[in-house]
Amino acid sequence: MEKQMAKISSGVTLRALAIGCILIPPNCLWVVQSEAVWGTTYLTIVSLFFNVTFTLLVLIGLNALTKQFTPNIMLKQKELLTIYVMLCLGSSVAGNNFLENLILSLGHAFWFATPENEWSKLFFQFVPGWLVVEDKIALHGFYEGESSIYILEHIIVWLKPLVLWACFAIVLIFTLLCINLLVRKAWTEHEKLSYPIIQLPLELTRNGTGSALFSNRLFLLGFSLTVVITLFNGLHFHYPILPNLRLRTSIGHLFTDKPFSAIGWMPVVIYPWIIGLVFFIPLDLSFSVWFFYLFAKAQRVTASVIGWRSLPGFPYFNQQTTGGWLGLFLIALWLTRRHLKRIFVQPLGFRTITEQPQTESENHRLVLIGVLSGLSFLVIFCMAGGMSFWIATAFFVLLVSLEMTVTRIRAELGPPQHELGWVGPDTILVTTLGTRRLGGGNLTMLTYLYFTDRALASHPMPHQLEGFKIAQRVGICPRRLAIAMMIATIVGVVSALWALLSSAYNTGVASGFTGYVGIPWESFRRLAGWIHYPNNTNLPELVFIGLGLTFSITMMLLRFQFLWWPLHPVGYALSTSGWVINYIWFSFWVSWWIKWIILKHGHFKAYRNATPFFFGLIVGEYAMGCFWNLLGITFGFQTYGFFES
Repeated sequence: MEKQMAKISSGVTLRALAIGCILIPPNCLWVVQSEAVWGTTYLTIVSLFFNVTFTLLVLIGLNALTKQFTPNIMLKQKELLTIYVMLCLGSSVAGNNFLENLILSLGHAFWFATPENEWSKLFFQFVPGWLVVEDKIALHGFYEGESSIYILEHIIVWLKPLVLWACFAIVLIFTLLCINLLVRKAWTEHEKLSYPIIQLPLELTRNGTGSALFSNRLFLLGFSLTVVITLFNGLHFHYPILPNLRLRTSIGHLFTDKPFSAIGWMPVVIYPWIIGLVFFIPLDLSFSVWFFYLFAKAQRVTASVIGWRSLPGFPYFNQQTTGGWLGLFLIALWLTRRHLKRIFVQPLGFRTITEQPQTESENHRLVLIGVLSGLSFLVIFCMAGGMSFWIATAFFVLLVSLEMTVTRIRAELGPPQHELGWVGPDTILVTTLGTRRLGGGNLTMLTYLYFTDRALASHPMPHQLEGFKIAQRVGICPRRLAIAMMIATIVGVVSALWALLSSAYNTGVASGFTGYVGIPWESFRRLAGWIHYPNNTNLPELVFIGLGLTFSITMMLLRFQFLWWPLHPVGYALSTSGWVINYIWFSFWVSWWIKWIILKHGHFKAYRNATPFFFGLIVGEYAMGCFWNLLGITFGFQTYGFFES
């Protein structure tokens, strides 16, 4: 028994933990430099992180060299995958959808307040002073650059809010990890969820070197194809005389006459790595994504034809998506109802239909305590910041529901992105209750919590569950991996804060950051509008949330009733909100078309034989794209961004 336990937990070794912790800080710095400072490639807004996959490729290459000389010290597959999971968790907190948004918001209101925008009169009295940075002397270097965070006065000003927000972030991620521990068995062992995103890391690390994959001719063909394309595109960026092999255009301007002019901006872009990733997701989902994207455009045309000026927000895409993900959450709860019943009933000492071992019941009891303790801390934290108890509780219940929905979507279907922008708890609370009823204190704290729910592209919960699935596939002890995840989270939070502040004081947020740093403007202008123009419940938006929820559940019921039903509610949720979908919808169509032809004429055998080629498309573009990205960051010049939004 002891030998078996040693075998199953060998992936989480001290060596793997040490390497993971050492690699997290440079990866966090890389994310900040790429996304915020240079704005070339947004490394973490996709499901399979660019920087983590590239780092894994480097480790595999070093492993191959080590195998030639000292094979006894090369990293095993379990160790490589443990490092991979740790890097995913560490990088997720540094990205554009998490701590980056928070740090850029802490001093924003005080630095950019003017007599004209009247921010000081509108909401300064509601701002919790212990959570923000008000000192304009310390903020000068932060926004103007040519300074350093390693100055005692700067450290003193930032220390308190950073420690408090770091605790908040760590507890939030710990709570999500506990929830994953509760649903882990149902979603990784009992239900037949496919986990498409983890297929590439598993193949790359097979035998420690991925030799079977790298010796496959189809893989090398796909790899070489995207390496050459990305190489030439990068050279074209600096030397325009060289050919540009990138297909990127827009067709929206072709529709000039009403009502089709309402289609608006409609880019057509082909990303080979998107084609590769979409190839591994179910055919009905890839079809649904591009279908519902076009369906959204059709709704714009319909609004122009009918002339619904009394509904200025029509077609209310954000509200439709909000209802869509709420429906998906209810569906996920229903599908997992028996497992959840055992979890919540057995630890309380009641009998259940299926008896569980006592140790498992005790584990569930401890994890439930962890969830309740974490949620209690988060609610108390927000109450101290000015929120009421019920609003704070509702916010985190909705946030956990949204996180679980995204995690379930990733586990079951593996879409290459799941932005779900502007459809979080704040949208639901403002729509349902109205800004007048919420009041200044709640609205201000919702603004500082904007980093948790503005978009869900890079959040850690899906990576946690995928880590548990990896553990189940290769035989890593899930308990030890959970500890490794929390270590990675703590190191990641500290590293992200260091990378953000160091880069800001060196370059300057206002004067030197060229990435997308307009989110604080977005959030505080929204707050000023909320307070300046208070309103009540928004009935039209509430109706469209209800329509989105009904539509989502109806589609799932049709899928249960008719096996041939081609539309998936996840495609509806992914395609009606957010920004990234505009760039990738056409690649979804291309990949769907290719996979449909392969399955129609070659059946499943041809699909299996073709998979190495599509792995090659992903790895080749990731490798060469990250090379260009690192080259520009290292030597300090703008370079080719192989995926920007």
